[in-house]
Amino acid sequence: MKGMRILFLAPRPPFPPEGRETVRPYHHLRFLALKHDVDLICFSGGGVDEWAARERLQRLCHRVQIVPLDAPPQHPDRVLNLLARQPLALRRYFRRDLLRRLEGVAETRRYDLVFTYSAAMAPYLSAFPETPRIADLVDVGSLRWLEYAHLSRLPARAVYRAEAARLLQTERRAAARAQRTLLASEDEARALRSLCPANPRIVSLKTPVNPRAPMRGAWGSEPTILLPGHLDHFPNRDAALRFLRVILPRIREPFPRVRVILAGKGADAEIRLLAESLGVTLLSHRPDLRALFREAWVVVAPHRVARGVRNEILEALAAGVAVVATRPAASGLDLLFGRDLLVETDPLRFAGAVARLLSDPAEIDRLGARGRLSVHNNYSHWSISLRMEEIVEEAAAERLTSS
Repeated sequence: MKGMRILFLAPRPPFPPEGRETVRPYHHLRFLALKHDVDLICFSGGGVDEWAARERLQRLCHRVQIVPLDAPPQHPDRVLNLLARQPLALRRYFRRDLLRRLEGVAETRRYDLVFTYSAAMAPYLSAFPETPRIADLVDVGSLRWLEYAHLSRLPARAVYRAEAARLLQTERRAAARAQRTLLASEDEARALRSLCPANPRIVSLKTPVNPRAPMRGAWGSEPTILLPGHLDHFPNRDAALRFLRVILPRIREPFPRVRVILAGKGADAEIRLLAESLGVTLLSHRPDLRALFREAWVVVAPHRVARGVRNEILEALAAGVAVVATRPAASGLDLLFGRDLLVETDPLRFAGAVARLLSDPAEIDRLGARGRLSVHNNYSHWSISLRMEEIVEEAAAERLTSS
């Protein structure tokens, strides 16, 4: 198929390609730009250096438009959210004036394909009823909010359940409007198919890892455990608190001087005070994960929320770092548990797995090498870019009558 003109809609500038919010859309743009002319429309914000982002993204895109965003972040815990009609993300990113502009663009038949990233941008698909469309939802957010509810108390539990119900409607509409709906793993794709059983157009597309990720460096002077991830994100906050309160004390019984690093922005007062009391290093201002991976002995992912794919795990394995994760944290990964990474969900067994690795540096090296090889084989840029092009060609060849 010849090159197409594609409109890509994202909630924020997909640059730099670091962290859960920008890695995947950045590589989408990079793959699409190999063959097609891509125009990008996204919102400002998120602490991004817009000048640097625009300069880099213009190398990939034909046009880059960053729309000012003056809406503040939504606070999911507020009881008033029980009465809301729209999901949190839609309330922040949906603009009727932008929708009307896109409807005008659609009348010109300028684009051969429209690609939206995340559920927040999926409502804009309705502006292009005659144009082939792809919606990347990344994960099934409605099920993620149900897990939040399960781990929370009232009134937050009721608020999260209401958010899950609203988001499920958005996901179903997006899947009905799009020629292809993408999820980041086959586990997520199966979950959405179960919620949309009559829809055969739901597929998985992995997020690639950095093929030039440097190997972990020489051993640090002391055993070091790294827990990466933005701490203002519910699953990461819950994992950090669980690790500090339940798992770390058991690890420190045989390793009282083990160094622990929490690396991620957004730590609240509870995490800061707990980390300080336990002598844990908290790096909350744009930590350089590549440097931290080079000195870490073990990366841990003690999460209890199973939705989505933990990019931090893939990045650690790509650097050759040994990983210990819970089964929910490792769900959706195309890896072999026990060979590529250690998986233990019970806190006592989790702590024991970490302690055994800290006592056996040779096993850390072996586990890290196996994990690195598997990740680079299963999440290669080459294979994922080919699959992306297949999906684009399939979607462009189909036209739905639904809008």
